[in-house]
Amino acid sequence: MVTPQVVLTRPAGRNEPLAAALAAQGFSSLVLPALELQPLDLSAANWQDPADFDLVMFVSGNAAAFYFSALRARGLCWPAGVRLGAVGAATARALVAQPGVPADLVLQPADPASLQDSEALWPQIKALLPQVRRVLIVRGHIGREWLGTRLEQSGVQVSRLAVYRRCPQVWSTEQAQRVQQALEQFPLVLLSSSESVDAILANVQRLGLQALWGRCRYVVIHPRIHEHLLSRLAQAGIDAHPVVKRCTPDDDAIVAAMIAVLSRD
Repeated sequence: MVTPQVVLTRPAGRNEPLAAALAAQGFSSLVLPALELQPLDLSAANWQDPADFDLVMFVSGNAAAFYFSALRARGLCWPAGVRLGAVGAATARALVAQPGVPADLVLQPADPASLQDSEALWPQIKALLPQVRRVLIVRGHIGREWLGTRLEQSGVQVSRLAVYRRCPQVWSTEQAQRVQQALEQFPLVLLSSSESVDAILANVQRLGLQALWGRCRYVVIHPRIHEHLLSRLAQAGIDAHPVVKRCTPDDDAIVAAMIAVLSRD
């Protein structure tokens, strides 16, 4: 059995396309989600109807999936004329894939090579501010306030709706053994959020794998994750100067970045 060279840590259901694409290039993977996404209460008391807003912002494809699931459970369709915002192309694709969402109503960063975040999307939103008075931001239970703050500073009424919670996964004994085998092979690890960095390092410290973890290389989807990784490695006492490759969050870019790092071996 080939020891995995790549550790894929996105939430369950998000890693398999990456693993298949890497396998086609001759690389094996260990699928090991760092976080579990749990839906939050969207009962009548907490629900926010999209028809009450001029723009509904989605911070991730997961936010879109949870929100539209709740929308369908209420027997509702997307209201005509209400714009949707996506912080990146992957989130925009998740929105357009939802029934009844016209592609021309979905805002996303104009430059596909940008960091795919709120700052990259802001120019598109700013151009529409005269038409936007009420905005809903759909997100996880914690999130950045940059976009909401900018909108409020522009005189927009902003509501926030948390639709899921990120819960750290605790690796089982079997998973820990597989991780140790992977770490002994100078592996490459995908990190898709700062929260996943925290969850992974909590497991590494609990299992006493700090020395092996210092040998890892990483692919990250945003500079903030890179900065957080270096900070947390230092806090954990892991003396490492890792190879870190940054890319945009879409699957093709992630696979290309991984292959670029692995091909150096």
